[in-house]
Amino acid sequence: MTTTKVYRNKRNNNKYLEVHNDGHYHNTVKQYMYWKDNGVKNLIGDGNFHRWKIKNLKELLTDYEEVA
Repeated sequence: MTTTKVYRNKRNNNKYLEVHNDGHYHNTVKQYMYWKDNGVKNLIGDGNFHRWKIKNLKELLTDYEEVA
């Protein structure tokens, strides 16, 4: 069963990460910018999910807080 979590950057409230965990220790990440006031969402990079090793993902998430 895949779980999805969304994290917001602590220093830039418009920057988000969407992290999918497939339940078999595979984590994929998509990064995007989202402005709540006008509803605009811009994908950063190629817009695809990319697999991250858990060690690197944990280090990245130190700058983020979970929102959903």
